[in-house]
Amino acid sequence: MPKTPSSSSGSPSDSKRAKAGRKPSQPVAPPTGPAAGTKDDNNFIALTPTEGAGRPQNTISLPAKSGREQEDDRNRKEGRGPAGAAAQATKEAPRQLRVPDSVQERFIQIGNKFHFPDGTEAFTHDSNRLTTRSENSVVIQSMVAIARENGKGPVTVGGTEFFKKEAWFAASLAGLEVRGYQPTDFERERLARSLAARRNPGAPEAAAVPAEPRPAERAPESGGAPAPRPQASDLIVGRLVDHGAAPYGHDPKQPMSYFVRVETARGDREIWGVDLERAFRQSLSTPGIGDEIGVRSVGRQPVTVLAPKLDAQGRETGQAPLDTHRNQWIVERKDFLDERQRMAEVLRNTETPAADAIRRHPELEGSYMQLQMGRALAEQQFRDKAQREQFVDHLRSHIAQRIEFGQPLDPVMLRGEERTVAPRSQDRDFQPTR
Repeated sequence: MPKTPSSSSGSPSDSKRAKAGRKPSQPVAPPTGPAAGTKDDNNFIALTPTEGAGRPQNTISLPAKSGREQEDDRNRKEGRGPAGAAAQATKEAPRQLRVPDSVQERFIQIGNKFHFPDGTEAFTHDSNRLTTRSENSVVIQSMVAIARENGKGPVTVGGTEFFKKEAWFAASLAGLEVRGYQPTDFERERLARSLAARRNPGAPEAAAVPAEPRPAERAPESGGAPAPRPQASDLIVGRLVDHGAAPYGHDPKQPMSYFVRVETARGDREIWGVDLERAFRQSLSTPGIGDEIGVRSVGRQPVTVLAPKLDAQGRETGQAPLDTHRNQWIVERKDFLDERQRMAEVLRNTETPAADAIRRHPELEGSYMQLQMGRALAEQQFRDKAQREQFVDHLRSHIAQRIEFGQPLDPVMLRGEERTVAPRSQDRDFQPTR
């Protein structure tokens, strides 16, 4: 079922290990009249303003009924007009939920529950609100679409901070007034950019996360068949919207992973990978929410994980070890990566004297020392001049790529060289808000 989400020396910031993370959650006004002592793990969107019975769930409330609907209700109660006559023949029915075609095509409705085609429950309609335990963006957008179809009044969101933030953005983009969440300045600016892009027919849609298979239909990177991923040379650039630990695909049935969401020129993009948490901890440029960043996959690390063991009927019977891989990532601010790219271009230019390059970029001194040691080693190992030059060219290319990718500029280990490597500094204290 489709859903929306799709390390270095070299600059002065290379020595930094300052704390980087998401901004703390903003204070949120509590729902109207919460019941004392009650607690619910559901996300919700309330359909009408709650009166005394609101509970802190993951929900979206439906807007209040229109004036015509409210007048018909009064006529039914008082037995007046056509509505009152109809009420004499049948009892007043609960409010009929109007479901947009786009939601009907995506989900299977059975009673008041909406399911993915694989049978997984997505969300529920209960009285005046829609409820879910999911933080799936397709689920949230579908709940908002139903709320918009059933009125233009304010909606109330409640539940986890992530759900409320995503529901606020989707509902605000749909033109609904939202209560229950206080957005940050960056989130308001992001909404303004998305609304402006919608008014420009030629601009890309910036609201929706690109569709991708449901988590249940593809294995996370730490197990099963590897999911499609960017090539090592691909750099994903955009404003950092959010990041943190969460079940893969925001599906509570999936194992824990780590996500990064960026606002790109083509829309929001969500990237998943366990190693992304380490990438933030060891980032050299300490990116924060709202910063323009670059995210790049730079390699794979072999790992062994426990994967579900299924019988012939597809039922889980246990777990078994599985050899697979884990993608390795770097996450840095775009200005840091731009400077790294300029440094890499200088190193690649064989016509630039080392002294001039080091004068322009003092951080390159260690890299040129590696090249010098590489030339000395090539003189010892290869008699043929072409082979010596090929060796040095490959070494230069390797060092330049590490510089460009924003990776740590540790000296390359050369055979015959003995050196003492200082222990790498520990990861800085990093506490994501999820």
